Amino acid sequence: MHGGTQSVGVPFPIAAFGAAVQRQRVGSDSPHVEWVRRAQTGDVDAFELLFNQYQRAVYNLVYQMVRSDADASDITQEAFMRAWKALPRLEQPEAFVSWLFRIATNLTRNWVRDRGRVQIESLDQPVATDDGDGTAREIPDFSADPAAIVQQSELRDVVTRAVSTLSDDHRVVVTLHHLEGLGVEEIAGIMRCSVGTVKSRLARAREHLRRKLGSFVER
Repeated sequence: MHGGTQSVGVPFPIAAFGAAVQRQRVGSDSPHVEWVRRAQTGDVDAFELLFNQYQRAVYNLVYQMVRSDADASDITQEAFMRAWKALPRLEQPEAFVSWLFRIATNLTRNWVRDRGRVQIESLDQPVATDDGDGTAREIPDFSADPAAIVQQSELRDVVTRAVSTLSDDHRVVVTLHHLEGLGVEEIAGIMRCSVGTVKSRLARAREHLRRKLGSFVER
């Protein structure tokens, strides 16, 4: 997780929710700010650097809400296209990451609203490829012990399904805080709400997940 993140605590096995994304904070002295400024002038190469740096983090955020590789990829592409078009109007280059997450979050929430529900894909289901075949979904190997791998996979699946039962707002804050490592202040800016509201949503989401995952927490 990046420095300066305010942690709210994890009372349930949320680590199984997904691999944490290590991303460099975009501050006023970060080289990424220069990429943003160059991209604002129409420098495609600079924007490609930004895309390569943050595409995975945006995809992870979107995927946790839509649970579909294809849809998450489409929404991620759309988020970057919109960011490229609107980038000249971004007044604070150092706010790029939060701004990008806000675009992706809004697009995803609209997608979920328009479809009415989120479809859950099995972790064992192959990922479709362009040639029509399927390839195995890449899941981190957390242990060389086969029994531990099976248990971890089972736990991830249970946590994923539990998170999918959260409301849209609660799912967003859980994803941003526990998967992407954002602090509550950043999440408040992305969701355009107060810090208190973010803390309240996190608390309610964790309580909901604690009930759903009670048997696993007790193990």
